[in-house]
Amino acid sequence: MPDGSMTAKRQEIALLRRIEERILWLASWTIHNANHLRESRDGLKVGGHQASCASMTTLMTALYMKALRPQDRVAVKPHASPVFHAIQHLFGRQSLDNLKRFRSLGGAQSYPSRTKDIDDVDFSTGSVGLGVAMTAFASLAQDYLAARGAVKPEAMGRMISLLGDAELDEGNIYEALIEACKHDVRNTWWIVDYNRQSLDATTQDRMFTRYGEIFEAAGWTVETLKWSKRQREVFAKPGGEALRIWIETAPNDLYSALTYQGGTAWRERLSADLADDAAALALIAAYKDIDLAELMTELGGHCLETLLEAFERASHDDAPRFFIAYTVKGLRL
Repeated sequence: MPDGSMTAKRQEIALLRRIEERILWLASWTIHNANHLRESRDGLKVGGHQASCASMTTLMTALYMKALRPQDRVAVKPHASPVFHAIQHLFGRQSLDNLKRFRSLGGAQSYPSRTKDIDDVDFSTGSVGLGVAMTAFASLAQDYLAARGAVKPEAMGRMISLLGDAELDEGNIYEALIEACKHDVRNTWWIVDYNRQSLDATTQDRMFTRYGEIFEAAGWTVETLKWSKRQREVFAKPGGEALRIWIETAPNDLYSALTYQGGTAWRERLSADLADDAAALALIAAYKDIDLAELMTELGGHCLETLLEAFERASHDDAPRFFIAYTVKGLRL
């Protein structure tokens, strides 16, 4: 007879996945409507970053539908605003009319805005890097107020920033990191959507091994969320370790190209590179092309179980956390 708690957990994950699918659809439709369906006087497209939204949807589902408490505050990366507005619409805090008018006068804003949006925006994040720094100083301000009795301990929340990996090029982030270190910042989470792509390039491989070192040196706890639950289970099978090492060492540009090309390309490349490993070849052969592509791209940042476990671990103390969540830009679109 199945354990009751495990059954409840599986049911919860299944429900969250359904919600995640609805959020992704609504965010994608909002952008599609703004560019292709809505009447346009000049025919110009207004953009909206569908691919960047897709890499953030699982992260934001895990946060807003499970991990966040009422006192927590979130700075959402600018390009993920359609996901934020979709979530707020499901909560009843954003109107369908505003979604239809996304990126137009009076509609839902292209970047979360406390002054122009009607939904529950905690931090305005129009300039990349700005929202990240604001969460650190908001946490320090909260500590200041708590020390003077203006905030009760049970009312203290976490200050959370969702940022893109290219945002880590912004110098003000490191200025804020140093200032936060000086004053023993706490109750602060910075969660990186590590999809390894910006608008015109793939992210430099050599830098991302350094970011964890930088934050650890500043006293932060670093959590790298690279593998999904499903991938970890596959890696434990015969031939799985070779597959894990291949992904671990694959350059970002190669991984991105194979992700775009799909299952057939994955099979050809893996079969060539792992030709001397019979167990790995047998493992690869067990999957259809579509399933192999899904396995290779279902990284930790797209796994609700992995994310929820990480957020649960982090909830037991007030140490500042730096999460590196591996994702795929445009996944499931």
